[in-house]
Amino acid sequence: MIISKHIMPLTNSFYRKYDIHNLLLTAIVIDDDKNTANVFAEYLEMVGVKVISVGHNGKDAVELYKKYSPDILFSDLNMPQYDGIYALKKIRNLDSNAKIVIITANQDSKIFEKLYRFKPTEVFAKPLDIKKMTALLERITQTKDTGIVDNEKKALVSFVITETLLKIGPSTNNEVGNRLYAKYNCYFSDCLEHPEYLKDILQEIFGNGSTAVIKTIREELVKFEDQYIRNFLFVISK
Repeated sequence: MIISKHIMPLTNSFYRKYDIHNLLLTAIVIDDDKNTANVFAEYLEMVGVKVISVGHNGKDAVELYKKYSPDILFSDLNMPQYDGIYALKKIRNLDSNAKIVIITANQDSKIFEKLYRFKPTEVFAKPLDIKKMTALLERITQTKDTGIVDNEKKALVSFVITETLLKIGPSTNNEVGNRLYAKYNCYFSDCLEHPEYLKDILQEIFGNGSTAVIKTIREELVKFEDQYIRNFLFVISK
């Protein structure tokens, strides 16, 4: 996780919008490089995020998350033995709504395919983009303890799936919905968190024709700049 010279204070608009002393966000920082972890932790404290613990591998991440349940966990991807994917997978099993940010310079598509399978909240490339960090902290601050944005995203995905299927025909919409529920006990609104279920059912019904259906869904959602939706599109499109 490269921080140091790539980190600068957040924008003035962030400070105007949120009193940094009242953010009350809690975070855990994970990096195998202790100096890097400490520098990033100091940076977060500087902008009003309370760092409640620092760890140095994926196993630390899981144990610390279980102990403290932070608002957000930042983890490096590449760490010896227990890496960021290990942490992401284990924590997702504990808490499907956990906010987990992976920071990496790795650009291996196979690694990213495995990474997105476990739905990171954000993936930040090195060097760290301060605008993205600002947006992330604002979003989590706005939605802390409410879940409003997540519900809006679920409703959006559900609406786009329904509209796409209704264009094919009401019976198709009903069939996809019925099969989703029968096989996975899942509704369209659940597909944001479980895109693999939707992909499976579409392939069952349409075979190779599912590609066209998925393309239509993708065209409607790709305009939205959101990590959850990007994860959803990545999984159904691969």
